[in-house]
This record gives sequence, C-alpha cells and structure tokens, in this order.
Amino acid sequence: MRLSADCTCSANRDMTKTILVNEIDAHTERQQWNDFVAEAPDFSLLQSYEWGEFKEQLGWKAIRLAARQEGRITAAAQLLIKPAPLGLFSVGYVPRGPLVDWEDRTTTTALLEALHGESRRHRAIFTKIEPPVLHSTEAHGCLQQYGFRASPYANQPRATIAVDLTQDLDTILLQMRKQTRRDIRRAGRKGVTVRRGGLEDLPAFYKLMEITGQRGEFSPRMREYYRHEWQTFARSKQSVLLMAFYQDQLLAMQMAYYFGKHAAAFHGASSREHTKLCPNHLLVWEAIKWAKALGCETYDLWGIPPEVGQAVHEGREPPTPRRTDGLWGVYHFKSGFSKDIVYYVGAYDSVYFPFLYRLITNKFLNPNRLDQIAVWLDTLRLA
Repeated sequence: MRLSADCTCSANRDMTKTILVNEIDAHTERQQWNDFVAEAPDFSLLQSYEWGEFKEQLGWKAIRLAARQEGRITAAAQLLIKPAPLGLFSVGYVPRGPLVDWEDRTTTTALLEALHGESRRHRAIFTKIEPPVLHSTEAHGCLQQYGFRASPYANQPRATIAVDLTQDLDTILLQMRKQTRRDIRRAGRKGVTVRRGGLEDLPAFYKLMEITGQRGEFSPRMREYYRHEWQTFARSKQSVLLMAFYQDQLLAMQMAYYFGKHAAAFHGASSREHTKLCPNHLLVWEAIKWAKALGCETYDLWGIPPEVGQAVHEGREPPTPRRTDGLWGVYHFKSGFSKDIVYYVGAYDSVYFPFLYRLITNKFLNPNRLDQIAVWLDTLRLA
C-alpha cells in the first residue's frame, strides 16, 4: 500500500507555465482548499482549513498559501505562526506539509518563496515543515537543495503504522497478528462494550489522559486543547470519541478523526483497571470499522518509534520492543493491527535568525515538540 509521495529534484517538466501563489479567500475558496487537501495520498487533516481554525483558538495565526495554475489549486501550504511577546519574533510551522509535487520545480519554488516571504514578514525565527514525503536519500537531498536543514525536533511522528481499509472487514481482521485478533474477541466475549461519547464526556477523557500520562511518564496537553480540537471537528462530524466499559465502569477511550479518504487515531487513554480484558484492542477495532464505514481507505495508528521505520526502510526486520519509554510503550500494541509501516523524511527547518534558533533549540530548552516552544513563547508573553 502506497501512502505518501516520493520527493526528488528532477528537471522541471514545464518551465513555461505561470504559477500564482497567494493566500486563499476565506469566504469563497475554503471548500476549494479542502477539496485539494483531501486528495493528498495520506491523512491530511493537519492541512485542512478547520485545523487552522482550531490552532487559531490556541493563539496561532493560520496563513493558507495556494499555488494556482489557470485558477486551479496545484499546491498548498498552511503556515501556522506563533507570535512571541509584542510581536517581535515568531515561529512558523507547516504540519504534514507543504502539499506539492516536489518534482515540479517551478511550482515548488514559487510556493516555497511565498512561504519564506510570509515567515520573514512575521519575523519568524524559523519555520518547520514536516512534509508527507517518504524517507529516501533523494528526498533528503531535495529538501536540502531548497534551503531546509534536517531537525531532530519533530512535532508529528516520523514513523507510523497504517491499516489498509480497502479490503473487507474479515480480511482486515485476518491480516492482524493472531494474538491481536484473540484480544479483540476476548474483550467482546468477556463483556466489554463500546459506545460513542460527546462533549459531555471530555472531562472523563481528560482524567484518563492524566492517568495514562502518569503511567507512560508524559504530560498530557492542556484540557482546553482537547476541547477545542474536539469541538472544531465534531461540528462537521469528522471525529469520533469511543468509550469502552465493563459493567458500567469506564476503562478506556479513543479519539479519532477522518478527512477525505483517510482516518487516524489521535488520542488514546485508559485506566489501570481490568487491563486483561483488552479494552484498547476493541476500541481500535471499532475505530477501524467506523473509518471504513465512512469510505476511508486507510486508518493511521499515529506514531511508532522512528527506529522501526528506519529498519524497514533498510530491509531489516523491525526490532523487537524491549523498551517501554516513549513510543516504544505502544509499538507492540499497534504492530498487532498491521504490518504496513510508513517512514517519512521527518522535520526540516528554514532558519531566518540563526542566533535565536540556536538559543531556543539548545540542550537547556530541549524542545522535542514545537508545542513546547509555543508554550515557552506564551510564558515570555506573561512575563
């Protein structure tokens, strides 16, 4: 199953075409933007118009740049800007983008020039991109030719596992690990039930996220983050909140989203109770069935250790998980649902203020997420 585009820097196919790049008109081009983004070969929700609206509720500014030819959008980049105090500086971010045919140098150059121009206009210290491009030597060379530098600080998972939904449910189930199938059936047989939740269930979801964070040694996002995210996409029925119960006791929850022909698991949380009943296995299966019923072609399990993607890319067997920290803690669980591993090129930065870039990415701040830099900027704002 092929999900993402390759990236090369071959000679341009048409040097004579005229490319116009500017911001879209929010009143007349919103649907045209979403229609283009929805055609991306993998889960592209983070470049959707609604994702920009969601991030604006958290203090970001969304700038939607579209490259056009003969009035038709041919490439897009949703640039999110997070301002620093007094607007002196900012950071820029293009999550799972830009969406462009990297072999088309004329279009790519025009789009990136506009991206750099907006970043500089907002005095961005740097702009981070995480394009949905498969890992390859050629892809990394291409991004470097366009002036980006590889960054160890990624915000989205570089490696993930995707479930192919183009087959019937029985076939999807048969392609899972035998033990995973048993665990799904065990949950149902032992009385675990699943129902859909709503806005009123978000407090329970956040409580489970806190429990999961303590167990996995990570800090959940702010409560408002989950609420704004859920409300943004619940309005357009692009989200589902699944809740697993045993004898009226809430055991686990999962929040999933879809856009276009693809869906993804964004957030999962569980209690410490009745883990042998495998409620999380049943939740994933119910989410897969939800996505397939909507006509989705893939379900992205959203994040495994990048070392796994590297091993698969090199033709080696995926490593056996012995660690439980970070993404290793969920890798064994996720790997039971599919063998389709996707490995992206990762994060790349375009740097406009080198000294400040080194300052906020040094070992003292250690921002392994762009959101942490955003929190740092908000802290400065309050000072």
